[in-house]
Amino acid sequence: MADEKKPRALATTAAAKIPKMTRANLAATVRAREEGKKVAYAFIVCAIDEIMRAMDIVPAWGESFSGICAAKRDAEKYLQRAEAENFSRSLCTYATCNLGFDMWREELKGEMPPDVPWGGIGRPDMVLGSGQQLCDPRYKWPQATQHYLRDVPVFVGGMYYPPWDPALDYREQEAFYVKYNTEELHACVRFCEKVTGKKMDWDRLAEIVDLTDRTINLFIETYELRKTMPCPMDTGDAMNTMVPISFMLGTQECYDFYRDLRDELKEKIAQKQGVVEDEKYRLLWGAGLPSWFALADFQYFNSKGAVFPVETTYRCTEALDRLDLPETNDPLEHIAWRWVRYWTHWYDKARRRPGSMPEVERLIEYIEDYKCDGVVFHSAFSCRSWHAGIMLQAEVLRQVCQDIPVLIMEGDIVDISSYNEADTRNRIDAFIEVLETRKNRA
Repeated sequence: MADEKKPRALATTAAAKIPKMTRANLAATVRAREEGKKVAYAFIVCAIDEIMRAMDIVPAWGESFSGICAAKRDAEKYLQRAEAENFSRSLCTYATCNLGFDMWREELKGEMPPDVPWGGIGRPDMVLGSGQQLCDPRYKWPQATQHYLRDVPVFVGGMYYPPWDPALDYREQEAFYVKYNTEELHACVRFCEKVTGKKMDWDRLAEIVDLTDRTINLFIETYELRKTMPCPMDTGDAMNTMVPISFMLGTQECYDFYRDLRDELKEKIAQKQGVVEDEKYRLLWGAGLPSWFALADFQYFNSKGAVFPVETTYRCTEALDRLDLPETNDPLEHIAWRWVRYWTHWYDKARRRPGSMPEVERLIEYIEDYKCDGVVFHSAFSCRSWHAGIMLQAEVLRQVCQDIPVLIMEGDIVDISSYNEADTRNRIDAFIEVLETRKNRA
């Protein structure tokens, strides 16, 4: 019989603040019309956060809303609405959940569907899409939204970066991609100016970009405190504390949150307080969005003495001194350089290790820096764009780090019908046994 689940002894108080912040984000989209503000459907890690903040556009985060529906185990009714319109279950369930909600709200003439989680999300005045080069739904989701919200204009960018090719020198390509992305961001500004009827305040944008830079550096400083043993915060909390950096970037509230989290972690470290009382195994959450309806799986790992001091998911930024960004007076060009260099700054390491790749170099770096004993991936069946490379990453990692145990969990981000708790816990138990065997052999 599996061990009885035990709650984590020391979750952060910062993570407990997140539901209130998320509710406030949703509420802002609902009351925006009364305040004379425009609402934009937006997407996580879109590189246009500062543009929206500088123009007083209220972002309505579809992925966040779908994640909330999943966490509340209340997404099924929206997924079924989308299915009735011939959207397959195998499509991105962030998208289909949000689309099902949009369909229902339109049927109700703009009124919220009954019993909507946390008050629902406001109807947008525009859609600001960003494909990140890798996410197909980021291009098609806005198009599908416009089919049901016919009066809502759409802007979709790509935010491209040089592809990984060990035979090519990415430095020769960076300037081209930065130029393209900068022009794309300027096009986004022109689009927003047209929809809102107001001009960009470039001085305000520069101030917000500077605030974002300082927030990014603070975020990395805070998360690197988790290298300490015992670990003061794990991925279970990080799936909550990612909300400000992902959905509130460019705001003072976001900066203040990570300042407070940093101070809390420093206090825990000073008192030698860890996530679990007896830290036996340190694990890397190697890739993949979590099953939002099954975040208790992290507590199950904790009950086995396993803690996640680091994750790649939602850590989509890096300390700016490491990126060596060129000087520029154009805040949009700065954003473009920050975006491109985030992806390329692992390329040199990958070129020096035959058979490796940038994503794996990132994993190796975290394994070494955070002293991890194993790696856990989560492959979500409906999120193919982001999760398709997980099997390859795991295989390459096994080749270059032959003794590192790897667990690949399977499920989905929103669709709870994909989840089997007993099977998941059995696989975790088996993985823990592998870790224990390796530990005893060392």
